[in-house]
Amino acid sequence: MMQQIVEQAKTLVAGKMKVVETVEEWDLLLEEIRGIDEWVQMSRYYTPSAKPDIAWSEPEEEVTFEQSVIPPAQINPVIEQRYAYTFVRELKGGSLREWPNSHISETEIRQWNLEHGMEIRVQVVHQDSRRTTLEVLAVVATDQMKPLADRIVFEKCIVKNHGIIESTVEGPLKDETGKPFYYATPVDDMRFFHLKEGQLVDLVMWKGHPETLTIAWKYPFQYEEPAVQLLDVSNDAAKPVTSAVETTEGATVKKKPERYLKQMKRKAKVKQERKIRRIREKKSEPLIPLVTTSVPGQPIDFVDKEPLDFASFEGMRLVIVGNEQQAPVYRTFFEKTGIELIHLSGDAQSAKKIAGLAKKTDAIVVVTSRVSHAASAHVIAQAKKHDIPFAMERLDGRRSLYTACQRQLEKARLNQLKTGKS
Repeated sequence: MMQQIVEQAKTLVAGKMKVVETVEEWDLLLEEIRGIDEWVQMSRYYTPSAKPDIAWSEPEEEVTFEQSVIPPAQINPVIEQRYAYTFVRELKGGSLREWPNSHISETEIRQWNLEHGMEIRVQVVHQDSRRTTLEVLAVVATDQMKPLADRIVFEKCIVKNHGIIESTVEGPLKDETGKPFYYATPVDDMRFFHLKEGQLVDLVMWKGHPETLTIAWKYPFQYEEPAVQLLDVSNDAAKPVTSAVETTEGATVKKKPERYLKQMKRKAKVKQERKIRRIREKKSEPLIPLVTTSVPGQPIDFVDKEPLDFASFEGMRLVIVGNEQQAPVYRTFFEKTGIELIHLSGDAQSAKKIAGLAKKTDAIVVVTSRVSHAASAHVIAQAKKHDIPFAMERLDGRRSLYTACQRQLEKARLNQLKTGKS
């Protein structure tokens, strides 16, 4: 059957080669050859054959009709992009029927539980002259899935010392005829999989070809033999245990229950006492919030209720850094006092503006809880450089901030009186 298909394909290709005269006709010929090649490959898969279509030796590169017709100087044909491809299970890993020299790793197959004949979507991970490595994106259809009877898998085989494998988790390692055998892992596979004693692997082989037996997968965990505790079965234990009193030669002996039966006795669970749930009572007197300004070193009982006076600082310039959310409130307050207020945000980019304002600035107040470390360090450096009174105010309340501003303006006024500058 396949021989007739191949002969018919050759006849089609030879007939179409005779009518090629221009470059456009050559491009059309290439597309027709791709269709003929795909038809041959699909016929090869669906045509029943007496012998399994499996190469037991190293796979050779398959020469398609397109490669035989195109001259050597022609560029390799581009793979036609499809929505889904048919997955073909190999001894280790897999490939796509419609994509020559394609490869899907064993890790991808295990993650997606791929079976022979599934239709999947893929994307290219790595491509070279030898093969194209693909990554699975989704499983599209499973209606063409069928079991691959020619591939035999021995799951969860136990690796022993020196790479000897002679048993699985379920029992001895047996071939398709039921005969026990063992497998000696080659040194190259021992180094590639980093095999150690007690690890679990999967062995695969083609049916009827034991020379193809190899390791396909290594499990990430080790096998631990289950601990079986044998019971002491004696004549006394075999007899029914009773608590009755038996008489032997005038002496009374009371049989005690065995230790195992004592352990198996059901113990009554002590019911825990239910804890009494405590309910938090509401306070009779509500707390009144205390608005105050505490100076470092003073007790909390100290309340500064004196009104703030900024009349003597009219015409001076004040810079506040940080807490930009309250900038409109500060601006409204200092407009009535006649003090020129400049408010900078707490980031480092805005704080760099202090370098151009420092020469004409009288006092600086930094709200440390609303400013970054870089901005705070930049402002302090400029204040020390130009000998400007500054304060690091931790609290961001209005009363505390206005009090700090008043003290720094007083220091600036005293410096002006000492130096004689107005």
